[in-house]
Amino acid sequence: MHNTINRTKAPASKLVEFIKSIEPRQIRLSSGLPVYLIDEGQQEVLRIELVFKAGNYYQQEKQVARATNSLLTSGTGSHTAEEISEHFDFYGAYLETNNGKDNSYTGLYTLNKHLENTLPMLAEIISDPVFPEDELNIYRSTRKQHLSVNLQKVKYLARVCFQEQVFGKDHPYGMRLQDFHFDALTRAKLVEHHRNHYLSGECFLVVSGKIPPGFENLLERHFGSFKSNTSGNAEKKLPCQDPDPAPEQTQFIEKKGAMQSALRIGKPVINRLHPDYPSLFVLNTVLGGYFGSRLMTNIREDKGFTYGIGSMLTSMQHSGLFIIASEVGNDVLKASIDEIFKEIRRLREQAIGMEELELVKNYLMGSLMRSMDGSFALAERLRSALEFGQDMSYYKEYAATIRDITPEKLQSLANTYLNEESLLITVAGKAKL
Repeated sequence: MHNTINRTKAPASKLVEFIKSIEPRQIRLSSGLPVYLIDEGQQEVLRIELVFKAGNYYQQEKQVARATNSLLTSGTGSHTAEEISEHFDFYGAYLETNNGKDNSYTGLYTLNKHLENTLPMLAEIISDPVFPEDELNIYRSTRKQHLSVNLQKVKYLARVCFQEQVFGKDHPYGMRLQDFHFDALTRAKLVEHHRNHYLSGECFLVVSGKIPPGFENLLERHFGSFKSNTSGNAEKKLPCQDPDPAPEQTQFIEKKGAMQSALRIGKPVINRLHPDYPSLFVLNTVLGGYFGSRLMTNIREDKGFTYGIGSMLTSMQHSGLFIIASEVGNDVLKASIDEIFKEIRRLREQAIGMEELELVKNYLMGSLMRSMDGSFALAERLRSALEFGQDMSYYKEYAATIRDITPEKLQSLANTYLNEESLLITVAGKAKL
């Protein structure tokens, strides 16, 4: 007699054990620059990323940090922007730059056999950019056009105005971008930001992939003169650093003719340095951090008020942010907000059931494992930890939090961090509360 499978009943789930134990190898170049090496992978390719404490938090004026980072590849003392681009293309390499709220990043993907040619050019664009006026003019024009397009979108308006509401119009995390910020950009300001935060600021380097023999000597040859200042000078001469939130708990940005209203609800919270952060991340997932969350189930699936809604925790080095984001029909704006607060109250007043909690635990553990699959992914996780002065043990502790957290702990966190009266609301669109 054959056993049959009951396909109407889902198989029992079991929490995946966190088994990642790969630790990077750390070296220091003769200049003191810390380098973290993740030697994993079968392909003869490397990802080399430099992380500078040179993001928006450290700029003297709006857009200086982003412009500096974007224009690193616009020309050096020896090569034009076109020559730099053609050089990396010829060797099948890819260069990317990115600027964030705290840090700026420059990353190179390159075949190992071409390191002798690609690594020197990477070092050159970091150490000797000239920020040509014609490239700066193109940057200004392009970014102004991009801003003009964004200002027509309620989603963009809600996002930037909410950040301004939370942190204040003069804070680096909250300052809203406007046309005059581009007009004020000068080559001298970019040169100064580069000198203070790239040439003599705080920096570290993460290398991942199949690391070839002799790589460390090659790295020393081209980056051995790079300085990494760990004395905290990057903190000096900064603009206003203390948040100055708006006095109004609710703000409305009118956009006539908008078919939907963009909504942001949230508040400043702890960042990942706080011991409660991993547990709060679990709580956020229950509320709105994945497709099966309570906000999605209620407001999208049951009510049909939106195509998508979610909540997230954003961890910056000098603050943290809890945000609920959605775009809803103008006629259901108030009803959507009411349902959001209803779900928050439910988290505070009722302990989550074990079946739902086990589902969330499995989702989070699976997400953690996927986020560490491969050397480049591991490098991303390592970089995130290093930015906060942590190491890879953070993820073991996070996995332990997922495994051990209880409904009672989540309810306590909801009452500590998610009181409805403390939440700020921003609405951009046609409908006004």
